This record gives sequence, structure tokens and C-alpha cells, in this order.
Amino acid sequence: MSVSTGAAECAVVAFGCNDDGQLGTGAKRRPMLAIDDVSASNFPVQLGGLLGEEVVAVSCGSRHTMALTASGAVYSWGWGSMGQLGHGDLKSINEPQKIAFFQQRGLVVDYISCGGCHSAAVTQDGSLYMWGETHWGQLGLPKEFEAAHESLPVKCPLLEDVKDESVVKVSCGGTHTAALTSLGRVYVWGRGDSGQLGIGSAWLKDTDEGLLGVSRPHLVEGFNGEKVVQVACGAFHSAAVTEQGHVYIWGKEDYGMLGVGQTSDQQTPKRVEFFNEIPAL
Repeated sequence: MSVSTGAAECAVVAFGCNDDGQLGTGAKRRPMLAIDDVSASNFPVQLGGLLGEEVVAVSCGSRHTMALTASGAVYSWGWGSMGQLGHGDLKSINEPQKIAFFQQRGLVVDYISCGGCHSAAVTQDGSLYMWGETHWGQLGLPKEFEAAHESLPVKCPLLEDVKDESVVKVSCGGTHTAALTSLGRVYVWGRGDSGQLGIGSAWLKDTDEGLLGVSRPHLVEGFNGEKVVQVACGAFHSAAVTEQGHVYIWGKEDYGMLGVGQTSDQQTPKRVEFFNEIPAL
């Protein structure tokens, strides 16, 4: 979500499950204690660790959370066993902690996203940084990054050889990722067995652990020449909004989440007819 306030009025509150410290309140569930008493908050609780910071965006992953400040700093907290917090270790923390990597290199972050067990940030110069679990190729990194996880942000090679195009937004799904560029194009990578990459089934490869997608960013086509202005990833499906206000959807069709009136998975982008007369913008 996105928020905007003055520094004096800004406060971040959190509520819900807190088994891994993802609320950032300084507490988490302890063994032998009733879950309802200590692992969740039914009401908003203010995060003391962000007092004094002007927070402009918050992103929630499966069991971790990140916050972006007006100055371009990133804080993270929650479950960290896959390196998804970006602090250079695999520790979980229950209070917001600034990711030092960006500050140490003078990088200003404009956009953040949390996925299932991975995270992403877009810096002011249009570069994309990824960290966390790598198993499904969701970080989009070259072959030399073969570890099970990356605990520090790593620059993704997406568009590094392209002069007039940069990354402006990113969305992390359960085990896949999508990036939106300044030219309104969408690139995807990671797990794709339910069609969540939107590039068709020809790119899938069968392994002992199931169908894998692509570990290097791949361009999504099928938007009828329209420029994409927003992209979002769910656990197993994805969506995009174009300048015309059209909504395109693809991926796993469970519980009607695609909104296109079908019961089968959608391997490539399909326009949601509902928004033809009521633009999404």
C-alpha cells in the first residue's frame, strides 16, 4: 500500500498474525504460550521502531514486512530465514531495522515489494535489487548466484544493456516476480507452473519438484500494444493495468480470482471485460 503524510503526523500501525515478528511491535509468539494471547493483534498497534520517520510505503510478504521512507531508506522485519530481510544474515527480527546496504552505497530507493520469501527494491536511478529465496529463480539473477538464498540485495541484470529504459516498479509474488519499465513493458521471472508468468507453457521445464519457469527476466506480451502503468503479483497469479484503464490477468484460477469467468489456469494475459466500461484508472 502507499501512504503520504507529514513527518510530524506519520505513524505506522500493524495488526494480524505475529508468529515471526512480522508486525514489528517488538514481540512474537513464544513456545508454551497461548497463540491467541501473544502471536496476533486484533487491533492496530503503532510501531515504535519507525517513530520520527516519514513512511511513504509499506509492503507485506508472507511472514515479513518492509517500509519505505520519504528519504529513500528501507526498513524490514519479521521472518528472515531465507535472507528476505536483506541484513546479510538469516535472522528473524521483531522490530523494524534499516537495511544498511542501500545507505552504505548512497542508493535512494523509490519502490519496494515483499514476496513469499523474497524482496525487491527499485532505486532512484532505475536499478532493480533483489534478495531472499532463490529456489524458483524468483530473484532473476545470473547462474553464478546458485545459493539457496541471498541475504543482501543483489543488482538484477534486467535492462543493464538498455540505454533508454529503466525499471520503475516491481511486484513480488509467492515465488515469482514482475517488473514494470519506463516504457510500459512488463518483465517476469520465477515459478510459472500455474501460468503466473504470463508467457505461455513453452517456457516451463519439468523437474522432480514440479514445473519451473524462467530464472532470467522475460518480456510479457499480449497487452494489445497498450502501455502498462501498474503490475501486481499474487501467490500464483498476476495482473496489469494499462494507460487505457484496461485490466489484464493471468495465472492460477482458484475461487474466481482471475475475474474472467473461467475455471482453468490462464497462461497468457487476458483482458477482464468488466473494466471495458468502467476503467480501472
